[in-house]
Amino acid sequence: MNKEQWDDENLENLFKQAPKVNDLRTKDVVLQRLIDEGAFDEKPPQLQKVAQKRIRWTPLIASIASLFILVLIGSQFIGNNSISMENSARDEGEKESTSDAMEAKMADQSEESSLMTTRAFVNATTQQTLVYESQLEGVTLFEMGLSVGTESIPVSFLIPNDIVLNKVGTDHPTNLQLYETFASKIDETALGFSEYHPFKGTFHEQEDGIIHTLPDGHNYDASSANISNYTGALINTFGDAYKEVQLENEQGEPLFFNHLGNLTEPIQLQGEQRQYNYFVYQKQDGSYYLSPNFHTSFSTVEEALNNMAVESNDLYQSAILPDVTFNTEVKDNIVTITFDQPLDLEQFEPTAAMRMIEGMLLTAASFDKQIKFEHIVQDNWSGFDFTKPLEKPIGANIVLYNF
Repeated sequence: MNKEQWDDENLENLFKQAPKVNDLRTKDVVLQRLIDEGAFDEKPPQLQKVAQKRIRWTPLIASIASLFILVLIGSQFIGNNSISMENSARDEGEKESTSDAMEAKMADQSEESSLMTTRAFVNATTQQTLVYESQLEGVTLFEMGLSVGTESIPVSFLIPNDIVLNKVGTDHPTNLQLYETFASKIDETALGFSEYHPFKGTFHEQEDGIIHTLPDGHNYDASSANISNYTGALINTFGDAYKEVQLENEQGEPLFFNHLGNLTEPIQLQGEQRQYNYFVYQKQDGSYYLSPNFHTSFSTVEEALNNMAVESNDLYQSAILPDVTFNTEVKDNIVTITFDQPLDLEQFEPTAAMRMIEGMLLTAASFDKQIKFEHIVQDNWSGFDFTKPLEKPIGANIVLYNF
């Protein structure tokens, strides 16, 4: 009930309902009770008369007290009702506020999920996963080798140029500047990889290479698998920008690696060292990545392409579609791949067909060559125009990330 509803009529009705108080005790009994309780000393009769006069007021006082109690009860009821309504309104407000907060949190989580963990390689679609030079308007390519177990998988990030300028301080950063600025900002575990970056130690550039100074206890040489992962991560991270990386200890001397000895020669990041073919690596979450098969290199592009159908271990799967065979011909910088039978890409699972096309493109690109496909039923498919040589990719496994 609102306060506004308490008019005179309501109060009058409330007073009428107040209980009538009748005191059936005699004056003598009441007086004696007061004397017994110490309200009065035993006085002459005239004082007792005064007391008796006072006691005559008792029924009236009791009635007034009852009325006062009722008024208090009424006001308490009004107050409680008002408080209840205020609490109800506050609860509603809190619910709305909580709801808004939850919606905002869900929106933030949704945005974070879409920006941090959504890959361009979506298994349910045929979306392309490679990076091309034509895509770099307004963005900067940043590549890293992310680790799964003891394997390094090449991953590409496209960072808006305004963010690069703001974070790095220049819109033409070196590869090392990009790494030192953004590597620590990437939550590798949120992307489903092992925590590996940034590399231990420090880097600095020299001529067309870099020097990696490592502290004692770095553990990159703990096993042959660790060494393979470390060198693969270096190649996948710096291979597009630098020819080599020299390793040294904190005293500036050649680094000693278990299983390898003193590393007096730099690790080569380009050339034949980086001429790979690409296989499919499936992570435990079911997502697929294209990656070199244990970073095995080849001397010719024909050898690398033909080897793509050979599965030599349980970790990497062939990207070539089942029962598909082809021939290769190299002329200048164009590799022509002709399928032995007309290849209808619509007859295959779309992402599997995409992995084969992109795996071949990456393999040829590691030899600095483009591919022209022949004997494909479709002239155009999922953004590819097969009537001409396809653009050479410059990065693999694009990941959308909020920097």
